[in-house]
Amino acid sequence: MIQNMKKAHSPGVQPADVEEVVKKGVQTLVIGRGMSEALKVPPSTVEYLEKQGIDVRVLQTEQAVREYNALAAQGIRVGGVFHSTC
Repeated sequence: MIQNMKKAHSPGVQPADVEEVVKKGVQTLVIGRGMSEALKVPPSTVEYLEKQGIDVRVLQTEQAVREYNALAAQGIRVGGVFHSTC
């Protein structure tokens, strides 16, 4: 079962998965990898976002939600992609 879960979470969040958020003009993108951090976020996705001038934060989902809320409260244009399980 664990092997199947890992395969389902790979290749993970790809540049195409975050294009819509990029088009919204966010300054920071917070990515939640799941409660057990099973979802992959490959370096190519982080590099793509950084080339767009976006600060990227890849965290465990509960931490990602807290980070998103803190940034939003500061008035930062923040986007979020949150994997809510595993």
